[in-house]
Amino acid sequence: MKNVSSLLLFFCFTGIAAADDWPQFQGPTRAGISTATGLKLSGWKTDAPPVAWEMDLNEGFGGAAISGGEVFLTDRRDDANDVLLCLSLEDGSEKWSYSYEYPGKLPFPGSRGVPLVEEDAVYFIGGFGQVFRVDRKTHQADWVVSIQEKYGAAPPKWGWAQSVVKVGNVIIVPAMAPEVGLIGLDSKTGEELWKTEGFGDSHSTPTVLTLHGVEQAVFVATKREGELNQGTTISVEPQSGKVLWKTDAYFNKIPIPFPTKVTEELVFLTGGYLDGSCMVRVTKKGDEWKVEKVFALKQGTQIHPPFVIGEHIYLLANENDNHKGEARKTGGLMCIDFDGKTIWQTGDKPYMGRGNMILVDGHLLIQDGEVGYLRSVKPSPEGYQEVAMTDVFGKKAEVDEDVAKQTAAGREVLKMPDFKFWSPMALADGRLIMRGQDKMKCLDLR
Repeated sequence: MKNVSSLLLFFCFTGIAAADDWPQFQGPTRAGISTATGLKLSGWKTDAPPVAWEMDLNEGFGGAAISGGEVFLTDRRDDANDVLLCLSLEDGSEKWSYSYEYPGKLPFPGSRGVPLVEEDAVYFIGGFGQVFRVDRKTHQADWVVSIQEKYGAAPPKWGWAQSVVKVGNVIIVPAMAPEVGLIGLDSKTGEELWKTEGFGDSHSTPTVLTLHGVEQAVFVATKREGELNQGTTISVEPQSGKVLWKTDAYFNKIPIPFPTKVTEELVFLTGGYLDGSCMVRVTKKGDEWKVEKVFALKQGTQIHPPFVIGEHIYLLANENDNHKGEARKTGGLMCIDFDGKTIWQTGDKPYMGRGNMILVDGHLLIQDGEVGYLRSVKPSPEGYQEVAMTDVFGKKAEVDEDVAKQTAAGREVLKMPDFKFWSPMALADGRLIMRGQDKMKCLDLR
């Protein structure tokens, strides 16, 4: 975990807003970690954190970024427009918006991804593959690059679900065209700086890791053509696009979580759809990189990345294939060691669905992906320690009624409703932004 001094260096080199902000997907360091302290993270049973404000949205999955007291998110309206919204963090009122017309219907309707916010501009990717830079003063697009038109790319299964990643002056975006994989765009002009060869498609966002002292953008994708099922995890230099290493050690039908750095040489790869997880060891000798698989794990987390805390990895082992019936007992929050040994697992008590987790002041805040409950958990290899829970979206009465009917009917294994509350959260200035498909809520944790 980065300390405060390294965080300050990060902001100096990237130009992204202050340390208490959450200016991009997975927060200031792209690791889902907040530096906030002193927030109210327990005692919710009798004194739940108040909802500061809420707003209605169209159905969707897009999460928020927070910068300088402003909240940024995308909304897709009437299958016709991608809209970037700028809201007040204080009261949720709309300050301005930018709209781009692009008719079309995506499987699973609505917005995707999280904007990236800098002092002068906001970047985001629409579900149909348009990459935007929007000026924060004029509220107009400085440039728009259509991946479909420029690179001949067909939309992946559920459209482009990635968030923008920026290193220095380079925007790193998955093109996922037959002949082009990742692209690097000039952040000021949108001009192409580099591109890699094609390697399939993905719903994962590139992540920036430092391994053996070398900063690199790492991305997981897959190619399925006829009987070919080939996974590719690829690492490139952010400024040049030079491929440092790649491996086929991990295959996932539909990659979504990004790779997670465990140590200077261990990287954890995970996903859903019964393809599980694996650990790879990345070594470097001179200019030569080598990648080998360390272990494979049957369980995986379908949407959001795990956390490395101390000497353990914490992941929500929840996916399409284990959210019903007896299979729920194979899910829940897991704690594993770096050798892949399961230390403990909650199964269906609680299961928690495919929601997001963030780490705040020694607590995992977990949005239940099925029903929207917010749980505060103290991560420990000693066992599951839930210290608070609150029903943010008011689903408890409906859920309790459904559970009571199933219990009365003699069902041994309960089936929970799934409202698909899968969006990533954002935390800044003591306010937590949560999305539940067509509603966004701001909780005050101060």
